[in-house]
Amino acid sequence: MDPISQGVLGSAAALLVSNKQNRRHAAKVGCVAGLAPDLDVLIKSSSDPLLALEFHRQFTHSLFFIPFGGLIIALLLWAIVYRQIPFKQTFLFATIGYATHGLLDALTTYGTQLLWPFSNQRIAWDVIGIIDPLVTIPLLIAIIITCITKSKKWMIIGASFFAIYISFGALQHHRALEATQQIANKTMHSVTRIKAMPTIGNLLVWRTLYQANDRYYVNAIRVSLLGKTTVYPGQSIAKLDIDKSYSTIDSNSIQFQDIARFNWFSDGWLVLDQNNPLMIGDIRYATQVNGIEPLWGIKLRPQQQNQHIQYQSNTGNGKRELIPIDMMFD
Repeated sequence: MDPISQGVLGSAAALLVSNKQNRRHAAKVGCVAGLAPDLDVLIKSSSDPLLALEFHRQFTHSLFFIPFGGLIIALLLWAIVYRQIPFKQTFLFATIGYATHGLLDALTTYGTQLLWPFSNQRIAWDVIGIIDPLVTIPLLIAIIITCITKSKKWMIIGASFFAIYISFGALQHHRALEATQQIANKTMHSVTRIKAMPTIGNLLVWRTLYQANDRYYVNAIRVSLLGKTTVYPGQSIAKLDIDKSYSTIDSNSIQFQDIARFNWFSDGWLVLDQNNPLMIGDIRYATQVNGIEPLWGIKLRPQQQNQHIQYQSNTGNGKRELIPIDMMFD
């Protein structure tokens, strides 16, 4: 989720457990703690571009790291500016704020290692987009009013709206999956797996994927507030067959290991770039909602198999339509 939403949710959660005297203190500490887990973006390597992908949303986002993350933030804030407030309260606000981060990220589509170190599974519930003003703005308004009036009822109203909106996202996700399954049934496809992801800024238009045999099928689906669906047909693309496409790459080489790492990151949704056989893309994210040009991928160097791959973002040459305005209001 975007940093603003993370800070706002952390602040809101801390306010919900605060007393009247410490409302503003709770809001500030919760905000800082809600932002803190994303400091893992500083973990990177100039020689290994996939290191950043492996560590972002890893241990700092784990459920098991929450008390440690909360303690670290509380110690830093208490030592710097908040000695006038009892440490146990600062620790409470920091821990509550920190706890919201990984869970909010898991509601999106990118994947979060909530169960690290016991599992490296990238959990993605696909309930809300990575940016959604209806997640952020109502909570922000509730925080401001709560800090001004010191009345918690406004924060309770804001939190209730947030819970209802997330529940609506879960319902829309279920409807999008059902619609995708119906598309597959009409074409007599035997579905191996299926995925539906909300697009940026709304819960109406969904990017859907399903695998049948060795191909991925992409569509955009508009699910109205009443559940009526409109399908915007997309294309299909072959699933990456590593052994077939890269039989000359040594399975013990760094390049082959990097393919496996990128496959884990993308949850196996890998395809070959249609214009460049050395590019492997993550089909979950594309330049258009129902398109098959991935937004990012890795470029192999078969002649340098013991050097790391190149990671490339903003790939694809087609028109970009990340926010499907036309589909939203069709």
